[in-house]
Amino acid sequence: MRKRKTSEQKDKIILSYQNGQKVEKLAKHYKLSRSIIYLWISGVKKIYTLKKHHSIDFKNEVIQKIQQGSKISEICELFKLSQSTVYHWVKTIDINPKKTTQTKVIEKVKYDLILQLFKTYSITNSMTIKERIALITHNSKSYTIKLLCELFDVNRSTYYNYINHQTTPQLERDILLKKEISEIYNNHKKIARAAKIKVLLQEQNLTVSEKKIRFLMTELGIQFTKNKYTKKYRRPRTSVKYQNILKQDFNQPIPNRVWVSDTTEIKINYKPVYLCVIMDLFSRKVISYELTKVNNTRFTLNTYKKAVIYRKTHPMIFHSDRGVQYTSKLFRTYLQNNDVLLSYSAVGYPYDNAVMESFFSHFKREAVYPKYPFSTIQSYKTIIENYIDYYNRLRLHQGIGMITPNLKEGLYRKSNR
Repeated sequence: MRKRKTSEQKDKIILSYQNGQKVEKLAKHYKLSRSIIYLWISGVKKIYTLKKHHSIDFKNEVIQKIQQGSKISEICELFKLSQSTVYHWVKTIDINPKKTTQTKVIEKVKYDLILQLFKTYSITNSMTIKERIALITHNSKSYTIKLLCELFDVNRSTYYNYINHQTTPQLERDILLKKEISEIYNNHKKIARAAKIKVLLQEQNLTVSEKKIRFLMTELGIQFTKNKYTKKYRRPRTSVKYQNILKQDFNQPIPNRVWVSDTTEIKINYKPVYLCVIMDLFSRKVISYELTKVNNTRFTLNTYKKAVIYRKTHPMIFHSDRGVQYTSKLFRTYLQNNDVLLSYSAVGYPYDNAVMESFFSHFKREAVYPKYPFSTIQSYKTIIENYIDYYNRLRLHQGIGMITPNLKEGLYRKSNR
């Protein structure tokens, strides 16, 4: 029985034919029938037709011949190809591309899942960028920088920039600013914004723009965002008319000239609870507040009486919205008997009482919503007490020159002794 010719021998015979030897001579020399040699020659011609633009079928045919034992140098001479091209195909092309693609997709999904699980449970999430970069550097001899940066959630550009410029004055200044910003943010109950932090940094002789502060706060993960509970004010309709004496003149020259007031509501255990606050426009200081389950005239009147006890005087003007608590006969009569002028906002126009609207907006966003819902009224009352104390003693107010209400009144008393 004749031995079957290997792929390498077939290529030699075909190559000899292409170099000018006749089929009859090749058949006699290799002891083969001419029909078999003609069949091989036609097979090569068929491959030549696939060669156009190096189709995937042609590449697979070349790789199969190499796997069957043919030399790459002979393959290149046979099909007029460069060796570098064939070597590239061998490295990059699999004979079963569908299987390869599917395998790669599965491996990518597994890799992403493992990476996500690592990031979810990793203690590195709480580390600073400097600590994570140090961890990447420590493990860089065992693993690639690309893998470590993905694991520890650090951009490669950030890593290399830090490694190459870690001693620059700008970076050292950013580290100092981040430390000071974090300290101020925590001391102000985690609600201070960039504008107020800027003023407090200036007091420490650190000059920095609000834009830079916001950028550093974002890097620290403490950027203050708009709360989802913020509601658009809707204008109610009413035909009742009351005089507006204040006319949005919120900057008053002396204390106790104008007091402003408003009420707000939240629900605790599905039941409404009401808060009434009175503020002195001169210093923006909260001078009294009252909490109750019943929203009536007695509720606002008690709040007013507490303010009078605290200030030991009545104001010249008392301004509020047109809620029934403030427009009732009992409330109006009591204030008029004490020579207090009553001033009311226009119907459905909150800008006439913008200072109080602003106070409640900040109060809810900074103190209420982060702790909401409350299980008891006492827990809500504790939040109110702490916030008003912070508001009067520590919170900077743009309307009075970025100082606190207590400091504003202290400066006034000092200058009028």
